[in-house]
Amino acid sequence: MSLPPPAAAAVWSMAAQPLAFAGALIRDPAGRYLVQIRDRSPGILSPGAYSLFGGAIEEGESSDEAVRRELEEEIGWVPDDLTFWRTLWIPARYPGAPVRSARVEAYQGTITPERAARLRQMEGAGRALMPPRTLLLEGNVSTVARLAIGLHAQEAIAAGGSEALPEYWPR
Repeated sequence: MSLPPPAAAAVWSMAAQPLAFAGALIRDPAGRYLVQIRDRSPGILSPGAYSLFGGAIEEGESSDEAVRRELEEEIGWVPDDLTFWRTLWIPARYPGAPVRSARVEAYQGTITPERAARLRQMEGAGRALMPPRTLLLEGNVSTVARLAIGLHAQEAIAAGGSEALPEYWPR
């Protein structure tokens, strides 16, 4: 299916503008990352994939405000020690649209397994605490989660050794 010329022109002009997101790398004491299992809603990025909690930075909003708002909306909780980690650039494509550049402002914080089990998740199909090597071997991981966790956990991945088992919770 092709788009009519005015719609196609609008889609392609949007492709020149980078998307802006904020995401959270939240890790437990065993080195596992809290990840969202995305739902399969049409029109979202990475449906059904493991991904970071977070989302789009809205007009006039700082990345810090965005990541905190998204965490409150998605899991009703923000880590006390949440801090900026780094900026990542990834390719992103919404269904039916061209690939665009996306800037992701990545934050880091910590969580206990007990807190992760008690979160009240309001978006997505579920959540998990995933060890980095286990997560990176999964087939369905969002681009941003694969890049961010791969970079964030470099030392742990390189060190080898055993990893804690994953824990899963449906929404």
